[in-house]
Amino acid sequence: MLSIGDYEKLVQAVDIDEAIRLLNTTPYGEVLSKADLRYPLDPTELDRVLSEGLLKIYNLVINSSPRNVRNYLKPYCKKLYYDNLVLILNAVHFKTPAQTVMRYLIPLTPKEMDEYKNLLNMQTVYQVIDLIRDPETKQILQEVLPDYESLNLPIVFEVALQRSVYKSLWRNIVTLDLTDRRYARKLIGTKIDVTNILIIMRGKSQGLEPLTIESLILPTFYRAEHAIRECIGAQDIESILNILSVSEYRDLAYKVREAYMENRSISTIEHAVEEYLTQQAYTAMIGYPFHIGVPIAFLDLKRNEIRNIKIILFGKVEKVEPRVIRDLLIIF
Repeated sequence: MLSIGDYEKLVQAVDIDEAIRLLNTTPYGEVLSKADLRYPLDPTELDRVLSEGLLKIYNLVINSSPRNVRNYLKPYCKKLYYDNLVLILNAVHFKTPAQTVMRYLIPLTPKEMDEYKNLLNMQTVYQVIDLIRDPETKQILQEVLPDYESLNLPIVFEVALQRSVYKSLWRNIVTLDLTDRRYARKLIGTKIDVTNILIIMRGKSQGLEPLTIESLILPTFYRAEHAIRECIGAQDIESILNILSVSEYRDLAYKVREAYMENRSISTIEHAVEEYLTQQAYTAMIGYPFHIGVPIAFLDLKRNEIRNIKIILFGKVEKVEPRVIRDLLIIF
């Protein structure tokens, strides 16, 4: 894993050439050695080698796990695919330039990258959904098109995909042994709760009615169900944070409030929530005995690391100020 010091050196690099030289001194040197990164930098080539490296890690972690753990982790790979589709659907809906979105996408295969490029060229979310290759994913999104038409907000697609993957992960916890069940419940349950909290805050920021927000949240709770349900009827973001500050998620409330006081935007809240989940992943990596939370957390952290590297390198190509790049990174 890259350290905070590694990130700071990369952020402070004067240009893309220095950033790549610095990255070559880290474990990513072997990955980058397989790419042609001469000026001008080809984003496709960068995506290719980083994706191949991540896929290699995913396969190594999953295939080296016991069979029941391996079967449990399979839907987790689909979650990464879903996360990418959510970014694309949001980009097409809000007319975000494809080049901006590409730096956040993490395809696992060249085939996925080709699909993402084609989807980003579409003009409407209807066209995006029609072109999605996976029939199960396409059906999930098609089923919530009436909700999209009613609200005119792409959050319905994100919620539908999250509901599908977390339903599978939560239901299949029973297939694990007792130790793994305990850790899986904690890690996946926290993700579900935090997802619901974020859905509620997004809904409030977009002026949705409580009944609409309630229809969007995931139908599973791990901790603080009463507080989370109370948040649905809260008047605003501040009220939500006040409720959470006296719940099991007081540490999340503190982190979000600290960020929100500096910049009152939903993107600031989303970034703080991602940092909180990253902190939880680091915590899951510590301790004994070895349990299923370790590979799950490791996969999350590696995904974020690839995302951070892409943001830094693309930022250097586009001559973005270091402070702006730094603010985009999700680190702990």
